[in-house]
Amino acid sequence: MNTQKNGWSKFFFAVSVILLLLIGGTIFVISELMASSIPDEKEEEKIVAQAEQYLQERYPNMNYEVSYVIYDSGEQYGNFDYAAMILDKETQKSFMVYENRYTEKMEDDLSIQEATEFIKQVQPKVYSYIEETFGETKGMAFTPSSDVGGIPTLNIWLNNKKEEINEEMFLSLTDYL
Repeated sequence: MNTQKNGWSKFFFAVSVILLLLIGGTIFVISELMASSIPDEKEEEKIVAQAEQYLQERYPNMNYEVSYVIYDSGEQYGNFDYAAMILDKETQKSFMVYENRYTEKMEDDLSIQEATEFIKQVQPKVYSYIEETFGETKGMAFTPSSDVGGIPTLNIWLNNKKEEINEEMFLSLTDYL
């Protein structure tokens, strides 16, 4: 009987230790996740200083203010950890200035926004030209690059029943673009 009590007490002790380790591990993981989602004040100050220096060099005549800092803990944006949100006081446009985590160079997304606006302006003309030249399309996608200095992409899915596509047609499209 004593050995049976001793066996049960060892079993309960082992189960208690396992439960305590699981609870402790869970608390540790949760605290690490919470700590990683809290921005570092020194990093925020650093990105603001870097952004101000970048803006003075890149856009010396811009009248701006730093609105706030974005901390990208979940890598939603992909290119940075911290970004300063800038408001151009003259145009009232907001854009981000950040240190690219891959190139370690300062960048802004103003050029990407400008490319997006340009595409919106020329898109109807391009679509019209393509339909005139190649006939009805299955679909078209005209998108800017999400990388600074990237090249916009035009994807066309043709449903060409008009005629065979030849080199001259293709060259006329590239000339038009």
